[in-house]
Amino acid sequence: MIRNIVFDMGMVLLEYQPYQACLRHAGNAEQAQIVNRAIFGHPDWAAKIDSGLLYEDEYLLDVQDRLETPELRKLAADVLSDWWLDSLFPKHGMTQVIEGLLEKGYRLYVLSNCGYRFHDFSYKIPHADRFSGMLVSAEEKLVKPDKAIYQRLCDRFDLRMEECLFVDDLQKNVDGAMAAGMQGYCFADGDAARLKAFLDGLNS
Repeated sequence: MIRNIVFDMGMVLLEYQPYQACLRHAGNAEQAQIVNRAIFGHPDWAAKIDSGLLYEDEYLLDVQDRLETPELRKLAADVLSDWWLDSLFPKHGMTQVIEGLLEKGYRLYVLSNCGYRFHDFSYKIPHADRFSGMLVSAEEKLVKPDKAIYQRLCDRFDLRMEECLFVDDLQKNVDGAMAAGMQGYCFADGDAARLKAFLDGLNS
């Protein structure tokens, strides 16, 4: 029986649109695109931020090395100072999904590949205060789909793998959860209504 629903954060519970922060600070599309590619579009964002190898202020130095002008380097610093304000917001329909699960008595968890700043914006997760626990890759020095991070979640919150359903927008992360012993659902289409229908059928 499934008792625990474990959610990824970005593109599942929250939309992730970092270009919006770049555009707000830049004021024009050309500079916004340049800075967005240098910060969020670079492989090091996941490889070094999500894995906990660097804090964002350390990562900024690498980003600035990739940019050609003082104006762009300052712009990158401005973006990284508050990028989450308009880059992260509740995904359409997910507040209702969360409310329905809470009403049915499921325990809810977050398992996110995310940097150390997670706790600056975790309040944006619908009903974040009613989640039973949150585990962040940077803090654990483990990233999905490594099976060890799913085990870490279960150890931390005293969960049974077979009683957990993991929801992520990336199939490789769902596969990692299933290899660890959880059930899985890939939210690749971002359709909250379809996810709700699936969740309504659990344990039936």
